[in-house]
Amino acid sequence: MKIDRKAARSLIMHAALDIFSKEDFEKATMRYIAEKADVTTSIIYKHFKNKDDLYVQLISTIIERTSRELDMHLLGLSNTRNKIFSMTHYYLNFFQDNIHIARLVYANTKLSYWYEFEKAYTTARTSGSLFVKIMEEGQRKGELRGDINLNMLGHIYHGALRQIVVHWLYNQDTYRLSDLADGFAEAIYEASRVKEAGSEPFICPFMRGADTQEGPKPAAST
Repeated sequence: MKIDRKAARSLIMHAALDIFSKEDFEKATMRYIAEKADVTTSIIYKHFKNKDDLYVQLISTIIERTSRELDMHLLGLSNTRNKIFSMTHYYLNFFQDNIHIARLVYANTKLSYWYEFEKAYTTARTSGSLFVKIMEEGQRKGELRGDINLNMLGHIYHGALRQIVVHWLYNQDTYRLSDLADGFAEAIYEASRVKEAGSEPFICPFMRGADTQEGPKPAAST
């Protein structure tokens, strides 16, 4: 039975997701993907130049999808705290409901791949910058502290997100990933928000700009 071009591409992408999420990328073959998709390898090559191109297109499609959905998820929210919580809930619920994608993005994709494949890196970087934009807006509104290094905070947020998902992948039978959303979001917000007058400020050296960091002071002699 002949299938149209769009349907064939969809079958190939779903087969690639299943295989790349379970197998080592280097060991996965186009023949294996073709068998899984129930198409010929020649059909795959009509859509993708090679395995690298298929991988990049798959990763980019996933990131573009999550970016669109996240934009809709944040629509109408003005409070920075609500945006942080909504973003975190979206990510953790998405990966909980799409375990194949969680495995592909956080477990089976080596960090070096993000730098080797330019399109995947550019797409991921654009998506990751949304968190920083939300925090910048929070600073302009006076909701968040102005002395925080937001690029560093972005690394902390997405790095912690990766660690949370990876840990869940290896322990998923013991808890729900989405149950961690509130605690994670609250930790990020509390470290960033403007404190009430008279309260002791929270100072994290990893978030401060390099020009504001000070070394440890010597203990007072007695």
